[in-house]
Amino acid sequence: MPLPDVLHGARWAVQSRLAAARRRRAGPTGSPRIMVVGICQGGAIAEAMRLLVPGSEVTFVSAFAAARRYPRLADLAAEGRRHDVVFSNTWLPRFRDGGDLAGLRAETNLVTIPTIVFSAFHPDLVMVGEPGEPGRDGLIVGPLGHAHSALALFGYLEGLAPARTEALFDAAVYRHLGYFDFWNDSVATLLALGREVGYDLDADLVRWSRRGCFMHANNHPKVHVAADLARGLLERAGIAYGACDLDSYLADDLIRAGTFPVYPAIAEHYGVQGSALFLKSETRRTGPARTMALPEFIARSYAAYARHLRDVLVCPRVSAWRTDPATRAFLRAHAGAP
Repeated sequence: MPLPDVLHGARWAVQSRLAAARRRRAGPTGSPRIMVVGICQGGAIAEAMRLLVPGSEVTFVSAFAAARRYPRLADLAAEGRRHDVVFSNTWLPRFRDGGDLAGLRAETNLVTIPTIVFSAFHPDLVMVGEPGEPGRDGLIVGPLGHAHSALALFGYLEGLAPARTEALFDAAVYRHLGYFDFWNDSVATLLALGREVGYDLDADLVRWSRRGCFMHANNHPKVHVAADLARGLLERAGIAYGACDLDSYLADDLIRAGTFPVYPAIAEHYGVQGSALFLKSETRRTGPARTMALPEFIARSYAAYARHLRDVLVCPRVSAWRTDPATRAFLRAHAGAP
């Protein structure tokens, strides 16, 4: 076959494959069928995609409940094949057939969502207890769910009165504990999480940082972060989207999980808006969302800890403080403890 004919044939084959891919990404009405499997961040991204692509069919599957709805990964993959593209966070639950993310990638047109974790604005936020499978883990629930204050837990375990623990929420303590030094590690962690799935977050991080604090908590980004990720992920999947002012259109569902404040001294250090109030989420048991000042937050944290044996109040950071004589002595002295 003459060379021009060979090149023409190869070009035709490539164009045919691209056209087939475009057809696979479009539903019967020409709009894409999208499935998002994810943690709470994935839910916000799914909602942003629904608004960005009018007429699209967007199905969100919570990763926390996926194994109940789809006992085997094969079941989840079968649902995924009904869609033109599947977006998924890296974390998936345990399935009966032992399937994992690699298996989902082999069975569907998968695009992986980068996980957003950034601790610099909330360096005091920790989890307490033993993590495990959602619904079966040993994490302790406090006044802000799984988001706890390491300083409040230290005060409780040390037997400090709540008023003495309140004295620990001070710039001198933050400086001593390295709370002003979380930025570089937080940036490195975030960028590494992006590289893990082949997603470059450098430009996004610069843009988010210019808007101030872009996190509600260490693992709960604000709505404009989810909006940017939705756009970037759609581009990676080859799905066109329209111009949309998502800041005005997209509800910030992650705020419903509560918001950990950027302590005033931390906010001043980074030049962002801070707060002395903790936002409790709305729940059936505790009622509507509302804010709590520091004394009430400490009191409610103490009450939550008192419902458990001390042995289950596990937090590596607080354990390290309590077993280091210098750190323990500094904190107790600052609290005015005998």
